[in-house]
Amino acid sequence: MEKLILFVKTYRADFESCSKLIESINQHNKDKIKLLISVNDEDISFFKQNLQTDLFDIIKDSDIIAMENKDPWQYQQIVKSQLHRLNITENYVCLDSDSYFIKDFYISDFIQDDVPYTIIHQQKEMFSWLSNNRKHFKDDPKQYFEDISRKIMAKFGRKGICYDYGPSPTIWSNKVWKDFQENYLDANNINYPDLIHEFPSEFTWYGEWLLKSNVIPLFPKEPLFKVFHYKKQFQDFIKEGHTRESIKENYLGVVLQSNWNRDLKWYQKKISL
Repeated sequence: MEKLILFVKTYRADFESCSKLIESINQHNKDKIKLLISVNDEDISFFKQNLQTDLFDIIKDSDIIAMENKDPWQYQQIVKSQLHRLNITENYVCLDSDSYFIKDFYISDFIQDDVPYTIIHQQKEMFSWLSNNRKHFKDDPKQYFEDISRKIMAKFGRKGICYDYGPSPTIWSNKVWKDFQENYLDANNINYPDLIHEFPSEFTWYGEWLLKSNVIPLFPKEPLFKVFHYKKQFQDFIKEGHTRESIKENYLGVVLQSNWNRDLKWYQKKISL
C-alpha cells in the first residue's frame, strides 16, 4: 500500500485541462508520487486512447463505487471521497482537473511525520472579495457555505466557527474516511450518496468528522492552490498586478474553475502560468 498518491477525478469535457494538469505533475513531481486518474465509465476508452497511460494508472469510476450519475456535481464528490474502498493508499491528494502545478512539490508538502496535513481555514480572503462584489451575485455564497457547514456541524454536536476544509486540492487520510464509514454511516444505517444529496459538501463531512473523532492528529494547512472561483475574481486579481511569480510565493498551483474557464483564452496574455 502506498503512503500517498495523487488522485484526479475527471471526465471527457475536461480532457484538455486534465492533460495540462498531468503535464504539470510530470514537470514538478520531484518525489515521483504516483498518480491515479478516475474517469466516467463511458469515457475510459477515450482517455486511454488519448493519454500516455504508461505514466500513471487510469480506472473507471465504477471501480471505486457503482452508482448513477444523476447530479454531476454530487457524483464527483462521492467518487472522489470513496477511494478508501480500493485499499491502495493510506492518504491521497485529491485534485480537480481544472487545476495545475506551477512549482516543484514534494511529499513533505502534504505529510508531516507520516500524518497528512488537513486543509482548514476560514476562507477570509475569498469572503472579503465577495463582500466587495455582492452585487454581482443573485445568491450569497458565504451564506450558503455557513448554512451547510452549520447543518453538518449540528450532526456532530459542534458549535462555533465554520471552517472551510477545501478548496481542492485536498489532502485526505483514508483512516478518516474509513472511520467515518464504520462509526457514523454504518452505525446509523446511512447511505453515503444519500447523505451527499442532502448535504453536498464532502470537504465539510471529512473535516468535521476529523474534529469529532480525532482519528489522526490535526496538522492545519492553508489551501495548496490559488483558486479562482469566478471570472471577475480572476480579472480583479490580474488588475492588482499579480504574476506567476507572486502566486508561487504562497501556492503550489492554480485552479481556474472550469465552470467559467473552459472557453476563456485571453487569460494567457494576462498572466503566464
